Amino acid sequence: MTLQTLPGKILDNAHHTLLLMQEGTAFHAVCVVNDSRIGNVRSKLCLIEKIASHKLDHGEVAFDGRVWITSSDLPRPGH
Repeated sequence: MTLQTLPGKILDNAHHTLLLMQEGTAFHAVCVVNDSRIGNVRSKLCLIEKIASHKLDHGEVAFDGRVWITSSDLPRPGH
């Protein structure tokens, strides 16, 4: 599955960023926890979309249907 962020469907607040992503006719809410390691979510949309797609493909979905991304989901330098 390849998710893509819908233009204009990004909501930032102090604690997390909510993105609405689409793949075909399916829509998914993706929450990114805001912290210093993740930084500006908008500048990393391609990476965030890849991580969200991977998590959704592997059933890593919260009880409410959202995909949550934290700094621990980011690739580690040198790995």
